Amino acid sequence: MSELNEIAEALLSSTAAVDLNAVAETTLYTCPVGKSCIITRVVVRNPSVSLGTLSASFGWNTANADDVIANAAIALTGATNYKIIEAASDAVRGVASGTFKIDVQTAEGEAATGTVEVFGFLY
Repeated sequence: MSELNEIAEALLSSTAAVDLNAVAETTLYTCPVGKSCIITRVVVRNPSVSLGTLSASFGWNTANADDVIANAAIALTGATNYKIIEAASDAVRGVASGTFKIDVQTAEGEAATGTVEVFGFLY
């Protein structure tokens, strides 16, 4: 029998304490060997401070990680707030051993971390 995330959309990864104040890439998920992966959405939650300057892209490619979600503003006014960011309609699928990343394009401007969750399915 297939695993749940091969049948329906599921939480593929949850990465706590992602640095949102460094213009850098952070790996969030690695596609398993022998599989392909469709990312459907990303949730940013639990910010350590209110976010108003941050923008980031998400994807599999190494030059900006922007082939699933292009650079998007991420504003959150409190620690209990969250943002759901849907994948683009022409997003790229992940392949075996590929790494799905967040690429902070505009840093928050002060020490800031958050939890980033990746949802999708494997086939």
